Amino acid sequence: MSITRTYRDGDKFIKMFLSEDFEYLENSYKSQKFVYDAGLPVPAVYGIIKVNDTEYAIEMEYIEGKSLSEMYNSDSESERDEALRIMVKLQCQMIDIDASGQPPLTDYFKQEITATQYLTAEEKQTLLALMHSFDNGKTNLCHGDIHVYNIMYNGDKHWIIDWEDACKGDPAADACMTYFYLVRNDAKTPSKNAIVASAEKYLQLFCEKSGITRAEVLVWLPIIVGVQININDDDDRKFIRNYFDYQDRT
Repeated sequence: MSITRTYRDGDKFIKMFLSEDFEYLENSYKSQKFVYDAGLPVPAVYGIIKVNDTEYAIEMEYIEGKSLSEMYNSDSESERDEALRIMVKLQCQMIDIDASGQPPLTDYFKQEITATQYLTAEEKQTLLALMHSFDNGKTNLCHGDIHVYNIMYNGDKHWIIDWEDACKGDPAADACMTYFYLVRNDAKTPSKNAIVASAEKYLQLFCEKSGITRAEVLVWLPIIVGVQININDDDDRKFIRNYFDYQDRT
């Protein structure tokens, strides 16, 4: 996960990548420009600027608003459900776009699985082989990290932000990333019933809207576990680990 520093400069938003090289920053700029030019509700991106002698940043449009997470974290079940519907609608607009020129989603997955210290060499080999068998050559636009914290509302419309991991791939895999993020996020709430409801409601909404089946999404879950396990939170990592040998039996 990239370490960033951000600040506002008038009507512009400046995003610095502190843990990545210039090539990564340049690719991030190109990714956001691609999705902006494709017509998605994405902040305009203006270019790469030099902040000082050693640091560069992406300069983009500043969006005044609040995160969709505020609605999702509401005590109102209807508001939480509406947040999921908004996210699914935006996600389905995104996956309708052909992203043939973007890097493969599986390259991102491979990088994360290979880099983690929390899987054995044998587990990594198993996951990478499994991922290779799933790779179907699809070129749908994938965000790589779509969740309620990466959607903003400015009183007029909803915007999707944080496009540095934009890529092409199987939309079922991108949806599985979102599904498991919701499972993890909701597991931190006191109500166990909310855990099941939130993730499952999202999955149901996504499958209904996209025409992709539940099985097509959840087959990616072991891979997503390998991608998301590379974190420093011991409790969260143990929770993630429980899904490593997941099989959908529904």
